[in-house]
Amino acid sequence: EKNKKKAINIVIILAVIIIGSFILFNKQKQTYIESNSALGTALVAYSNSDLDNAKFQFESLVSRYEGTKSQIMANYYLGKIAHARNDFGEAQILLNEFLNHTEHTMLVCGAIKLLVDISFQTGSFFDSFEIIDKAKSFNLNNISKLELKLLEISAFIKINDLKSARIELDKILNNNSIPAHIKQKADEFAGML
Repeated sequence: EKNKKKAINIVIILAVIIIGSFILFNKQKQTYIESNSALGTALVAYSNSDLDNAKFQFESLVSRYEGTKSQIMANYYLGKIAHARNDFGEAQILLNEFLNHTEHTMLVCGAIKLLVDISFQTGSFFDSFEIIDKAKSFNLNNISKLELKLLEISAFIKINDLKSARIELDKILNNNSIPAHIKQKADEFAGML
């Protein structure tokens, strides 16, 4: 009788755990679907250059779906919108938030470029090197790495360290398999040095 009661209790506990897990899994799946849908809606507004609507959509997504991948992506686009509106303080916060939490290396180079641009526009040229170093923690493709190297050369030129700029430029130019747009920009830098 005691063993039968214990067995029934164990079966009930297991059933509760299984049902609870199933409900939690479905809720997470529903949140994932809803957050992706909200991101899609916001991206449509952004791609149509409706920045006010896009900003509202992204902000709503950030507040409603905190901790999701869509929320992290929304920070990137909110940072881009803030940058376009010359709200550099807000852009820095959002883009750094994106970089601190993203797994999407595809947008990392864009975020770094925007942050470096902000450092250039605000005259904080030395900060650009620290920003570019953040990219080293991501698994970027070779083209992105070369684009960041060009940013670094630009920063060296801005601080008038032409020797370092030349050294980094030679590393790029000695690479036999660089894309045409990188080669063109490298040649422009070579003409400046």
